[in-house]
Amino acid sequence: MPRFQDAIAQAQSGRDLSAEQTADLIDQMLSGQADDDRIGELLLALREKGESVSEIVGAAQAMRRHMTKIPHSHDRLLDTCGTGGSRSGTFNISTAVAIVTAACGVAVAKHGNRKATSVTGSADVLEELGVGIESDPDAVARRLDDLGLCFCFAVKLHPAMKHVVGVRRKLGVKTLFNLLGPLCNPAAATHQLLGTSERDTQDKIAQSIALLGTTRSFVVHAGDGQDEVSLDGYTDAIEVQDNAICDRHRWTPADFGLLPAGVEALSASGPSESAAIIRRILDGQPGPQRDTVVAGVAAALLLTGAVDSLAVGVQEAQQAIDNGAAKSKLEQLATASG
Repeated sequence: MPRFQDAIAQAQSGRDLSAEQTADLIDQMLSGQADDDRIGELLLALREKGESVSEIVGAAQAMRRHMTKIPHSHDRLLDTCGTGGSRSGTFNISTAVAIVTAACGVAVAKHGNRKATSVTGSADVLEELGVGIESDPDAVARRLDDLGLCFCFAVKLHPAMKHVVGVRRKLGVKTLFNLLGPLCNPAAATHQLLGTSERDTQDKIAQSIALLGTTRSFVVHAGDGQDEVSLDGYTDAIEVQDNAICDRHRWTPADFGLLPAGVEALSASGPSESAAIIRRILDGQPGPQRDTVVAGVAAALLLTGAVDSLAVGVQEAQQAIDNGAAKSKLEQLATASG
């Protein structure tokens, strides 16, 4: 496989692959035409060099071509899927944010998978919350249109990934593929609240989204290392609109009008405890867990133009929880998904 050998040598020499070159190689991988050993060598060479924006963009373009698409009627659609990998051990904050945001009237196609680098993935916790995650694409599309909320299970909607799952498992380290999930939403989300656990990754993902195209997105990274909007210190957000990085923000708890919340107050041992925390939040229990979700929802509402300030977003999120709309939205999704 000369193209793979050339690319491996190129990466090992410290030279970035072009987007077109990377897309071609990923196409071969996802079509089952590449040898496992060559795939592994290339992924490790890219990891050692450091994946470039051109490589991320090319890989995402190829992966999008192979995914199962979810049609819908929404002009504005949000995803809260992040890169993961923070190892902070928190409950599934972005999943709770997705539910409450949908209850505030913004359509959400939550993309996610089972746990990989965290104690609980979005698929794991939604299962615990009674949501069926193994639905066929038509059913997912109906939910998105009918409820304004759906879960896009990566395993079901990226079937071509079966050709690389064995290699990734054998390597046992994060590779280029770990960066692609948030960039390959099957419903083609127009807006993304996308968290990254590393500062360097935040800039690369923001540049990649700008090249791939987005209506508007916030790529966030918290000072405490979380890949979420955090109330522990500060959260840096890179704003991407259309095809350019247009602004950079630094949010503190004061911007939300909320008390600081340390990451230690957000821990969960696994899917069961994470689900229990989300249920308590939706039942209205106050505290740092609820406040952290409210802050994330406020950022999502600001991002999508549903509100014009974080403070107003906090009020909307709190109201959706307190009036039972968020709990009802989860119940509707669970019922609809069987």
